[in-house]
Amino acid sequence: MKKYRNYKDHLIEKLKDAEYASAYLNACLEESFETKNMGIFQLAVRDVVEAHGGMGKISSKMDVSRESFYRSLSQTGKARFATLVNAI
Repeated sequence: MKKYRNYKDHLIEKLKDAEYASAYLNACLEESFETKNMGIFQLAVRDVVEAHGGMGKISSKMDVSRESFYRSLSQTGKARFATLVNAI
């Protein structure tokens, strides 16, 4: 039986490449504007943050608390566009 890779693990590994991450974010941002659903871009930012060290590492670079950054990127969070852009 063929062993399959977990999609999320594969995505996170691919997002470690800056060019791939940039293309992924651009595609998700475009989709977000077309569908008027910023949740798509919010999820993409979460994925890229995870690939590049996680909430703690990125929030410290942004000079915001990990807790507030995590809340803003959570599924129920309402992150401002500026917060999302500053994360990347």
